[in-house]
Amino acid sequence: MTTSADFDELFVARFAAVVRALVVLGADRSTAEDLAQDAFLVALSDWERVGHLDRPEAWVAKIAVYKWRQLCKTVVRRQELSRRVWPFPKACERQPAEDVERRSDVVNGLLGLTERQREVLVLHYFLDQTVDGVAQTLGIKPGTVKSTLHDARAALAKSLEPSYADEFRKGGRVDG
Repeated sequence: MTTSADFDELFVARFAAVVRALVVLGADRSTAEDLAQDAFLVALSDWERVGHLDRPEAWVAKIAVYKWRQLCKTVVRRQELSRRVWPFPKACERQPAEDVERRSDVVNGLLGLTERQREVLVLHYFLDQTVDGVAQTLGIKPGTVKSTLHDARAALAKSLEPSYADEFRKGGRVDG
């Protein structure tokens, strides 16, 4: 995957998935699209190196999640400074389920998880990363990913309707 056509193929195949993942993490649709575009632009600017990676899509996801985290940190810092002058609404506040694209019970349940649990679930299930891929993306150990997935699925199952929870407990994958 080293030609511009390879990059184009990656962009077409994975852009929407990266946007959806950022929305589930809490970004509004417009912000998610901007962050995904930025992540792909970073990949394009270093495509000679990124294109030779085993999973360039995982690298793009890592950059997108990093950019989301940076945006939230910046917004929080601005809010802290602005609060001294006037009340300032939280721009990186978790989006209520009705503002999220699918407005599903699952998304609402995801918003009740910790940031780490949400990131691990999104990378693993929405972006189809393996446990090792999630570990590499987030800079944590594979064992931490597995235990976080276990805890996150249990917490999500508790927040879902009983019929959904049973299906959720049966499904999923945890692989290396």
